[in-house]
Amino acid sequence: MNESQRSTEYIFQGTMYFFRREKILCRYQFALQDAVEPALLQRALEAALSAAPYYRVQLVQEKRSFFLEPNPNPCLVYQDSAQRDIPEETNGYLFSVSCEGDTVYFDWYHFLMDGHGVSPFLTRILEQYCNLRYGTAFENTPIVCSPAYDIEAMMEKYPPLTATESTMQRNVVQTWEGRMRRTRVRLTKQSLVDRAVENGVKPFTALAGLLSLALRSYLGKDEIQYSYSADTRREAGVPDALYNCVCSFQSGVKLNDDTRLADIVPEMDAEVLRTLQPEAKLRQMAQQMSWVYKVDQQKAPLRIKQRVFQMGEYISGVLADFWLSYLGNPLLPATQELEQYTKDFNVWVPPDGGSMGVEASSLNGIITLCIENKAEMPGLAGMIRTAFEKEDITVLEAVDLDT
Repeated sequence: MNESQRSTEYIFQGTMYFFRREKILCRYQFALQDAVEPALLQRALEAALSAAPYYRVQLVQEKRSFFLEPNPNPCLVYQDSAQRDIPEETNGYLFSVSCEGDTVYFDWYHFLMDGHGVSPFLTRILEQYCNLRYGTAFENTPIVCSPAYDIEAMMEKYPPLTATESTMQRNVVQTWEGRMRRTRVRLTKQSLVDRAVENGVKPFTALAGLLSLALRSYLGKDEIQYSYSADTRREAGVPDALYNCVCSFQSGVKLNDDTRLADIVPEMDAEVLRTLQPEAKLRQMAQQMSWVYKVDQQKAPLRIKQRVFQMGEYISGVLADFWLSYLGNPLLPATQELEQYTKDFNVWVPPDGGSMGVEASSLNGIITLCIENKAEMPGLAGMIRTAFEKEDITVLEAVDLDT
């Protein structure tokens, strides 16, 4: 394929995930009302893919660059729950669809898309499957993607900060690197909302505060550093972007034996509201992507670029004890008709710059926290339950899963 045929339009938006030390492979899993029929799921995948050309690509690497090109290989449904290495074990596709029992698994490489960007496609596959399995009449309209935002114009408007001696000497949170453990916690959405309203804060802030209280006991630290992501599609002028389009913020909270939720969430909420202002989000996005852009523009082999990127990211001090991502309803666009065919949902994303990653989803009045944890201590589920119930949160499940 000559250079004129290469598609580089959305490469840059996911470059940081290519440069990261570990490949970030994410998973959505939907449990349906009945056992999944693999042949119908295969047909549903093909139908959805026909209306979503953005996802029909493969990643090609050269010595100094990498690019996307159309993928001519068949896109297959796999009949087990194993998470495959993407793209090496998926015919070059940057996502994978599999099923086992009543559950459909969607895995994807974060390089191509974020959770918001993958939801329309995975929702469409489920809709097409329901058409074949249950006789529903969901449409299969084209899934469009906004053009790439102008990163150079964004950085020109928000120039990168100049490193100073103080920033180079700042303390970096030491994250755990032990064997990955999974914990799942379920709570009623209403109890979280009620607690947030009582304290005059957003439910997201209440959740971040509750997790900070739990992790003080678990990690044995009086100061917890946390980070969280914010969607920037609207602010960047690309509302239909399927590629990665988020920025992240970091903050911290000091705790002691007597700290209660009401003591910390007002200040936490003020910080969250400040960071979610359009100007703040665009500025943060530009600051984060400027380092990616600087490394990407170097005339060096890819392996050297990766090493430089990793060193700079560590020095920047963006690591945290935990990061929290609130997905909300995983069906996009959300429809009550489709929800009636699903009975459970989990989302697993490996910790990216934190000792643990917390993905929160909301479905049928239940908030599910799927936690991937690199810390070596056992008992996380029990400490979360204790901290949450102390603050009158109705915990339906708290379990440490065997990985």
